Amino acid sequence: MPAKDRLHDVVVRALRKDGWSIKTEQAAIILPERRLWIDIQAEKKPQRLMILVEVKGFEHMPSPVEYLAAAVGKYALYRAALDFLKIHMPLYMAVPIFAYNGILSEEVGKQTLQRVGIRLIVFDPELEEIIAWID
Repeated sequence: MPAKDRLHDVVVRALRKDGWSIKTEQAAIILPERRLWIDIQAEKKPQRLMILVEVKGFEHMPSPVEYLAAAVGKYALYRAALDFLKIHMPLYMAVPIFAYNGILSEEVGKQTLQRVGIRLIVFDPELEEIIAWID
């Protein structure tokens, strides 16, 4: 299993504050040749909503563009694997507010999010709260 992002537990607490229960941490997506790991699977009852969440901290990065490229690539890879397995669960990328107000609000970030169709959960790492859901 891969290591957790530094903000992983913050996102777990923020989701719980928002009424979600954590069904699984490090949810396995099993393909014929590979196994992929998505950070969180969460559920909201009684609506019977289920989501997958990949946490990206956008911290301590020498190049925000390189980090964005890696994060977007990982999201696209996970989305492709879920589609291949016919798993129709929404996939979100959880990002801290400073990342959303940083590279993700720049034109390169906005265009990339739109082009790839990335759903975001924007959270405040200090308050451990969800600020916005962006579909």
